[in-house]
Amino acid sequence: MRTTRNRQLGLVIGLMVLAACVACRKDSGPEGSQGGKGKLGKSMREQYQAGKAKEKQEEGERKKTPPEPPPPPKLPEVKMPAKLAETCLVKVGGSMPEADLANLEGKRLAIRSLFGKKLTVVLFWESENMYATQALEYLDLDVTKPFGEKGVRVVGISVKDSPEAARKAVGQAGVKYVNLLDPQGAYFAKAATEKIPRVYLLDASGKVLWLDIEYSTSTRRDLARAIKFVLGEK
Repeated sequence: MRTTRNRQLGLVIGLMVLAACVACRKDSGPEGSQGGKGKLGKSMREQYQAGKAKEKQEEGERKKTPPEPPPPPKLPEVKMPAKLAETCLVKVGGSMPEADLANLEGKRLAIRSLFGKKLTVVLFWESENMYATQALEYLDLDVTKPFGEKGVRVVGISVKDSPEAARKAVGQAGVKYVNLLDPQGAYFAKAATEKIPRVYLLDASGKVLWLDIEYSTSTRRDLARAIKFVLGEK
């Protein structure tokens, strides 16, 4: 009888110990949960604080490290398909041919006499080409107005147009820079075999620094970059 009571008492004590262990586990929480311990023995709060401290340290190190300097400015590279490149008789590094051409009033002028002190933009255009007449107008906005007082000039050359057609196109564009007449296209033939509009950026001596066979958004951007580079502007 006493043995049976002892067994029952031991069973009760065992159940009480087991219940206490379970309660202890619930209070401490599962491994890695809030208030519990992770595999490294750190609570979630401690791990979070350690992570934030590391981020702050790394940020401080980044601030101490000077940023890499931007690449030095350079002239935009002239890129075009081989077939278009073959149409260029005057290329980058070459010189624009010399000639005397009549202006819209019939007065003959040496092209070289029209060069700017620092740079000259030469545009070959024709009145029946919408893209060319747009370039005629935009060059006034893109070059003459922002850079004209800085030694940069624009010279337009109307190719295979009558004086009347050229004067009308220039009037509609509302430009004031000099335009010359190349009624037979003989002068244009010294620079290229085909494709108009064409834009050339020349230095003070007439050497070609940059060119393009169109006057697109990218052309306008690269022309401005090229002019600023030569003028030493950012």
